[in-house]
Amino acid sequence: MQTPFRLIARALMLAGALLLNPCMFRAARAQGSAPQVERPVAFDAAGRVTVLSPTVASRWKLMPPEWPLGSDWREARMYATESGAAVLVVQRIDGAVARYPYAADDLLQLRRVIDAAVLAQGTVGDGARGTTGLELSEPAGNVFVRNQTVLGLFAYGPATAAILSDNGAAAGGGYLLAAGSSFFVAARMVRNKSVSRAQTILAFHGGTRGGLAGAAVAAIAGANGGVGYGAPILAGALGGTIAGFHGAKGMSDGEAASSGFVADLSAATTFSLAGALGAFDDDTAYHGDDARPRAKLALGGAIVAGLAGYWVGPRYARRSAYNVTAGDIDMVFTSAALGALAVNAAIGDGTGRRTGFAVSTAGMLAGAAIADRMLVRSADRTSADGTLAQLGAVAGMLMGGGIALIAESHRQPSVALVAAGGALGLVLADRLLGPAPDAGPKRGVLPSGAAGGPNGSSRWSLSIVPAATAIALGMRGSRISHGARVPFTKPASITTVPVLRIAF
Repeated sequence: MQTPFRLIARALMLAGALLLNPCMFRAARAQGSAPQVERPVAFDAAGRVTVLSPTVASRWKLMPPEWPLGSDWREARMYATESGAAVLVVQRIDGAVARYPYAADDLLQLRRVIDAAVLAQGTVGDGARGTTGLELSEPAGNVFVRNQTVLGLFAYGPATAAILSDNGAAAGGGYLLAAGSSFFVAARMVRNKSVSRAQTILAFHGGTRGGLAGAAVAAIAGANGGVGYGAPILAGALGGTIAGFHGAKGMSDGEAASSGFVADLSAATTFSLAGALGAFDDDTAYHGDDARPRAKLALGGAIVAGLAGYWVGPRYARRSAYNVTAGDIDMVFTSAALGALAVNAAIGDGTGRRTGFAVSTAGMLAGAAIADRMLVRSADRTSADGTLAQLGAVAGMLMGGGIALIAESHRQPSVALVAAGGALGLVLADRLLGPAPDAGPKRGVLPSGAAGGPNGSSRWSLSIVPAATAIALGMRGSRISHGARVPFTKPASITTVPVLRIAF
């Protein structure tokens, strides 16, 4: 038999449970619905690198265990949680988002790897744009599709039509199919993988120059239309596009543009020097319909020189003691063309062909050297700046030609006015655009690849630092305790202040 007190106690317990359970349920529900706050953090200790792309990750040679990603992604960002851990948020090619948890120690190790990569190549500015030495290439987007469509219209399509020229309907249909399919193939490539601006630059350059090289091969072989003419052009355009696309992987925009420019300069110089040596002189004893042996040799030499230029070209951007961007290369290219044109104003009408080739070569090289010394060293131009400056040069040439027509000038004064107008238009357009000052390379730091650096750069640097800093460097990682050197438990961070730096 239960006492009244026991009955009252049980009733109170039951009532308390009924009252507390809803409160506990609401509290648990509120706790479960509280959002997990994540704030964006940088990948490096200095807080400058906030976004990574596949090109940057490839350039910095990020790999497991610190870096879990392959190549099927577009961009990656890091977020820190309130607990001190971090989450790597990755946008994949197919649009999905993947999240990789990072413990505090794992994030610290990743930052050490990225800091070493940043230190090896120079300071990194906003996004993926390098302010010193290298400009890491960002995704190009639809520009790659546009360029490949242009190649389809003017290279792939005409070459296919030439191959099928025996049948008029087949030739027309082949042109339309090749030109149209280039758009869809490029669009699918952009959708399935990240294509950088450097790859876009060098793929388009390789496609156009590959087509020209194919035409030169057809001329060397004595082809006169048909398969013998169209097949080399199609193979050259496709091969150049593919080689440029894969060769520019990991390059900066400036390196890719420099590769194409040096290839053009090497091929043009070889071709012009061959002309100066008489490769294209008229030979009345030769009555063949195809090119003469000396001309064939000149064309072959130009192709070989262009291929070598693609390999040598990136070193201009890598080894220069100043920053070389894609826009800077546009300035050098335009100046070289204007130099070749300007020197022809000094050539009379009776001048021989050999002299014309020699003078044009000298003017071209002089124009490139002047632009490098006076323009490239002083500022960093974007691709858009370079394109607008080239348009300014064209506008100046048109104005110079207009003055020549109004004045009814002869050939030499007309050429001088056109060249002077182009040079003036180039400089004025550059001044109006007001490009950023040249950032210069990061000196006093041994670049990657030199003396065992990780990334294969070949620039060497020498830094002479103050005596106190040199002593600190010698004691780095240790301290003196009772006359003996004892290792630090944590690595010391010492900033050097160089007073003299030499880079070559």
